[in-house]
Amino acid sequence: MFDVAPVESAATESIARELVEGPNEVTISITSDEELRRLNLQFRGVDKPTDVLSFGSDDASNGTVPASDPDFVTGPDEMPSLGEIIISFDQAKLQADVAKRPVEHELALLATHGVLHLLGFDHADAETERDMFSRTDRILEAVLGPEAMPIMPVMDSLDDMAATAKVGG
Repeated sequence: MFDVAPVESAATESIARELVEGPNEVTISITSDEELRRLNLQFRGVDKPTDVLSFGSDDASNGTVPASDPDFVTGPDEMPSLGEIIISFDQAKLQADVAKRPVEHELALLATHGVLHLLGFDHADAETERDMFSRTDRILEAVLGPEAMPIMPVMDSLDDMAATAKVGG
């Protein structure tokens, strides 16, 4: 089990800090590697699990999200949503173990990362990656305190582990 409060706080803080205009609600699901593998294959054509997937408006950009998107159907009494974030608990646990931090911190990081994607931020090149990861680090420090580890060392460690596994395997 894990404490969901840091995940909720990270998502709320991400929206409060980075949303310029648009809906301010998001759905976050935490599930298994198998479910993320299935969704990754279905929506991205990649047959392996990933840590987080975000499903939102393609028109979101730098914190501005259209209030209505024909791809997201809402009921008559429902508010528009930023979209949905789906996190693999299995990947979060692995990444938390590599980083030597609580799984709640990794889940908060992934929730933050997912919200930033829904808000139209990306990491397609070195400049946008620096910007997005800097935003992530500031949000996590606000939510988790000064013990929040920056995002890059974990990603670098996981990349090193993957490269070692390929060479050794």
